[in-house]
Amino acid sequence: MRRLLLILLALPIAAPSMGFAEVGGEVNVGLRANDFDEESARFDEYRDMSDGLFGSADVLMNDETYFLGASVENPFLDDQYYDLRGGVFGAFKGEVFYDELTHNLSYDALSPATGIGSDTLVVPSPVPAVSAWTPFDYDVEVKTLGADITVDTQNPFYFKVSADQQRKEGVMPYGLFDSGTFMLALPVDYTTYTTMVEAGYRSKETTAVFNAGYSDFDNDNDLLTLRVGSVVEEYSMPADNYAYNLGGRLTQRLPMESLLALKAAFSQNVSEADFGKFLTSTSPTADEDFDGDIRYIRGSAVLTSQWSKMLDTRLFYNYIDRDNQSENITVVTEGEVRRNHLLEYDKHQAGLDANYRLNKVNKLTGGYEFTGTDRTRDDADTTYDNLLFGEVKNTAIDWMMAKFRLEYLNRSSDTDYEPEDLEGDGLIRAFFTPFDYASKDRYKGKLSFDFTPMEKLAMAVSYALEYDDYDASMFGLQEDFRHEIYTDVNARLPAKIQLNGFAGYEYTESDFESRRYNPGGADPTLPTTSTNFNWSEEFDYDFFVFGGNLKVPVLARLELVASADYQIIDGNIDFARSAAAGAPLGTVTEADDYYKTRAGMKGIYKLDDHWSATLGYGYEKSNLDDWRYDNFTYRSGTVYLSGAGLDRDYEVHQVYLITSYRF
Repeated sequence: MRRLLLILLALPIAAPSMGFAEVGGEVNVGLRANDFDEESARFDEYRDMSDGLFGSADVLMNDETYFLGASVENPFLDDQYYDLRGGVFGAFKGEVFYDELTHNLSYDALSPATGIGSDTLVVPSPVPAVSAWTPFDYDVEVKTLGADITVDTQNPFYFKVSADQQRKEGVMPYGLFDSGTFMLALPVDYTTYTTMVEAGYRSKETTAVFNAGYSDFDNDNDLLTLRVGSVVEEYSMPADNYAYNLGGRLTQRLPMESLLALKAAFSQNVSEADFGKFLTSTSPTADEDFDGDIRYIRGSAVLTSQWSKMLDTRLFYNYIDRDNQSENITVVTEGEVRRNHLLEYDKHQAGLDANYRLNKVNKLTGGYEFTGTDRTRDDADTTYDNLLFGEVKNTAIDWMMAKFRLEYLNRSSDTDYEPEDLEGDGLIRAFFTPFDYASKDRYKGKLSFDFTPMEKLAMAVSYALEYDDYDASMFGLQEDFRHEIYTDVNARLPAKIQLNGFAGYEYTESDFESRRYNPGGADPTLPTTSTNFNWSEEFDYDFFVFGGNLKVPVLARLELVASADYQIIDGNIDFARSAAAGAPLGTVTEADDYYKTRAGMKGIYKLDDHWSATLGYGYEKSNLDDWRYDNFTYRSGTVYLSGAGLDRDYEVHQVYLITSYRF
């Protein structure tokens, strides 16, 4: 990347000899320093906020025929980006880019294993004391290099091709089981190659596009080996695979100001896992390979029509077919036969929306949508969703707009087995369906107002309510209730002062019913005992957020900007069971309790039309209190944890100085 960086920085110098009529852009160079009271990977999870230099540059050179541009962001940091683009107007344009980012997951983890980052982890037996474990960080470095070119001449046809390569290297938290349970480091060493081709035709009445793509995923680690003393366990890793897709879309203008849009696509993903590489297990297939093959067919059609100045409609249909032609694997373990489940489904979705203007100040919107899904799941063979909605919009008052929307959804889910055919512990399936497939009724409503009482003042407020009822299923999610209210204000005050603010509140409550049972106790109608009983849990969360920013022109060339925001989540989980099952289960009062504060102030001084300087201060604090981290211990019996996520809190003060030059 050093060579590419030098080329980008040299572009302004080379501009005169290249004959460009205009050169413009911006260069920013900054210096920052951080003071941490607490440090966490969450602070710079997707960014590099290190002490020292940072900056960016963007240059564009063009005349009536050509253009050439370049961008640089944070060179030599862990979130750097480079871009070189150019082209000839009316002929072609292209781009080459490089993007680098380190995804920081957790700092200062500990492990009793050696070989962190490799495909072989070795844990001594007996496992040593925590004080002898090795510290390391969970992070994944992502590097993407790509290019694209588009040939777009004065005729109606165009052609575009793009390609990129993405590398991922690092370690992620992973749970393994041997003679004990371990949280160790999963090695990440992935390479993905992607190529896309697109060709199209455009005219005033018709647009037609064909596209094709190919992607290849390569994992340098076929399996992960864990050695604990003399015991060896092996674990599968993401398999090498490739995928390709073919698609097209067509839009055609029709009479009566109608527009028809059609889309179709086919994609296939093929993978292969080599069981012959496992030394500690016998391949369940004769050829020692698992062949994965999943295919999708997608299609859609949308017809929009403007029947009159008062009425317009949208009629649509979507279709998805998932065909799973992967290999069936049958494994016999201690006389029990197990077979992998191949998920397939067909999904049809159709609907009609209409907008009707009742008069100059009232507009009515309504629609109906049907979704039917047929899948290879015994507990949710088919689901049918019927959605109705309506909305009214009123602008009777010049400075106010009001909207009111209602929505109702009914989902019916059917199983592929008869409850009377279920035996033993499988009987529980007659009383439980996962919530994402289960039958339910959903009610939604939203009321919103937008106000502009004065030319320099705008306000908005909205309230929304949603209730999901899953009472058709005895166990699982029973009810989900949530409401929210938000408001914001934007004002331009005297002396060109700008003020923006916002605030919001959300409340959610979810009720679950579950059963705890020993083998033979799945029937929920059996007498309650200390080992076979029904129990319930209720989750409720309160979320508050508010913030804003203020811009004040102090002098002709000096502007002060202040900003702050605060958000907090307070969660609780209530557990309940009958007295016959045992003592009360109690309440968890720290369930994802979280707050985050950010505040900052900066002064921007414009020396002249080209130069400016920014001096700023920022403060950020984040805190998570959750019962899962209470009394945390790295070692408990035969369970050995790494401490991933323990660095959840941080507090940082930051000062920075940025010099900018525009030309």
